[in-house]
Amino acid sequence: MDFPYEPRCSVYLNSKFYYLSYYLPNGRRILKSLRTKRKAQAKKFMYAKEQELYEGIYDKQDVLKMPEYSSALTVRLDLNSGVKKYLDATSFQKNQRSHLNDQYALRSLVAKMDKVYVDEINSYDVQILLAKLKSENKSDASLKTYRGILKKFFLWVIEHRLVHMESPVSRQNQIKKSSTLVRNRLPSYKEIQAIVISESEIQPLVRFLCFTGARLGEALHLEWEDIEDGFWKICHKPECPTKFSRGWHPKWGKSRKIPLMPEALDVWERQPRISRWVFPKKDGSRRDSITKSWKTLKTKAQVFDLQIKDLRNWFNHFLKQEHFFTSKEASSYLGHSPLVNETHYEPISKERILRKLKRIPTATNLLQKQMAEKGITL
Repeated sequence: MDFPYEPRCSVYLNSKFYYLSYYLPNGRRILKSLRTKRKAQAKKFMYAKEQELYEGIYDKQDVLKMPEYSSALTVRLDLNSGVKKYLDATSFQKNQRSHLNDQYALRSLVAKMDKVYVDEINSYDVQILLAKLKSENKSDASLKTYRGILKKFFLWVIEHRLVHMESPVSRQNQIKKSSTLVRNRLPSYKEIQAIVISESEIQPLVRFLCFTGARLGEALHLEWEDIEDGFWKICHKPECPTKFSRGWHPKWGKSRKIPLMPEALDVWERQPRISRWVFPKKDGSRRDSITKSWKTLKTKAQVFDLQIKDLRNWFNHFLKQEHFFTSKEASSYLGHSPLVNETHYEPISKERILRKLKRIPTATNLLQKQMAEKGITL
């Protein structure tokens, strides 16, 4: 630029986060939150910004403060602005819950990269991020989901010409191929027994999940009027309040009406009617999550490798093995397709294999029986 300019940048802690302070060529001061509590990271952002100011690279906020120089400035899209533009532009394509989940995941992912601008990120950065997430014990399925979220974001900003770069998310960003993308875990009868008899605030809810195979959201949105004459009607509720807004519907919007087993009906009948919800909090308000209570219950029952979805797996197994439901019948009851039933809800159980083997006559006995029928003796 033709005018003398010496960038002056500094950082300071203001209550919760570090702030970046610097002066533009026209003397206007800029203050912006770096949204980090770490001094080292704040200084990293400061040095990066200082270098850009030396090179005459300015972000959107800088340009707004320098209308007299705007025609000569190069605007660079920072990550936070890029993420906001993407989320705002794509929000109408998703329901509110999906949008909030994407918002939380994407902002968390880009924050872990420690970069300021979108075009700074390359394939190596994405691979390092995946490795970092793996070290945090994220599942292979979660890694695949996160990679997909990043890929959609970068393709969107590129297609809308907000940046000039190639997508850093490609086939080069490998995730170890594993059979664990689908959880292959069937709880034992002993584990189920320990869970359903342990004293807990959520014990009735857990028992109900065990003997209905319901999704957690279906049970948490269960109201007294939904069950009539032993049948539970699971359907869209336009006026039902949810964690995010108003209006609840079952997964994929698929309604179903199922007859309840005596064990599930017993739980329902014993529940105190303190509000419209069958399984509310102590104050009668609708329960949104059982994360902490579930962890406490597992500790008390001394059962640790267990997820809420595993209760659904167990009930599917219970229907098919004890009540001789076909996969099609079990999938209709649980609310998914027969293919999903076989691939997601029918895990291999060594315990079940051993039980079946004990009921099968040995090969020697079978051979002797066949030979005796033919009059052959050894």
